[in-house]
Amino acid sequence: MKRRQWGRVLLFYVVTFVAMALLMWVVFENFGYSDENFLVVTLMLLPLSLLFGYILSKTALEPLFATNEMLDRLLKDTLHELNIPLSTILANVSMLKRGESDPRRLKRLERIEKAAENLGELYEDLDYFIKKEIGAVEREPFDLGEVVARSVQKMEEIRGDISIQYAPKSLRVVADRRGCSKCVDNLLSNAIKYNREGGRVEVAIEGRWLVVRDTGIGMDETTLFHIFDRYYQSDLSASGYGIGLHIVKTFCDEHGIEIKIASKVGEGTTFRLDFGAVANEERV
Repeated sequence: MKRRQWGRVLLFYVVTFVAMALLMWVVFENFGYSDENFLVVTLMLLPLSLLFGYILSKTALEPLFATNEMLDRLLKDTLHELNIPLSTILANVSMLKRGESDPRRLKRLERIEKAAENLGELYEDLDYFIKKEIGAVEREPFDLGEVVARSVQKMEEIRGDISIQYAPKSLRVVADRRGCSKCVDNLLSNAIKYNREGGRVEVAIEGRWLVVRDTGIGMDETTLFHIFDRYYQSDLSASGYGIGLHIVKTFCDEHGIEIKIASKVGEGTTFRLDFGAVANEERV
C-alpha cells in the first residue's frame, strides 16, 4: 500500500478515536457515570464506529481491489495475445522442417518446436486456472487411459534412470480433463522425484482404480499426515514448492474420488485413486 494511503488510514483512525473519546467525555461530564449512561454512550458509539469502520475499510481495501482487478485484466489480455505468436512459431517451424534435410538443423528445429510446445502447455495451464477461478471449467467424457499414457510420455524427459511401466488400459470417465491430467502428472512426478537410483514406477488402471506405485524412499506416519498440505515438503532440498499433492487432493475432493495411500520407509509408496464416482458404465 502506498504511503499516502497509509496516511489516510492513520488519519481516519485518529479522528475516530478522538471523536469517540470526546463523546464519552461529554456524556460522563454532564450526566455522570452510571450503567444507564454507559449503555447510552455505547448505543451512540455503535453507529459511529460502524461508519468510521466502513470508511477505514474502503480507504484501505479499495486500492487493493482496483490493483487486483487491473492485474487480472492484464493477465487475461496477455494470455489471449500469447496464443497468436505461439501458433505462428509452431506453424513456421513445421514448414521449415518439411524443407530441411540436414539432421543437425532438423534437431535444432525440433528443439524450437518442443520449447514452443512447452510454452503452449503453460498457456493452457494459465487458461485453465483462470477458467477454474470463474467457475467456467466443464466436465467432459474422456478416456482416463489416454490421459495416463500422455502423462507417462511427458515424464520420459525427466525420469532419468527411473523406469516407468504402464500397460495401457481404458476407462471412460466424466470429469475435468485438464485437472485430471495435472493430477496424474503430479503423482508421476512425485514418484520419480522421490525414487531411489535406478528405481521403478508402475502405473496401472485396475478396474475403477488408478494405481501409481514406486520403489522410492517411502514416508513415515508424520509425513503421511501432512503430504496434502499446501507448500509442505518433507525434504526441503528437493525441487518444487510442495503443491503437487495439494493439487491432487483438490481435484479428487471436487470429484468425489477417494485416495488410498500405502507407504513404508525405504520401500516405496502406492497411491490408489478410486474413479468410481466419475466413471461411465461404458468401457472403450
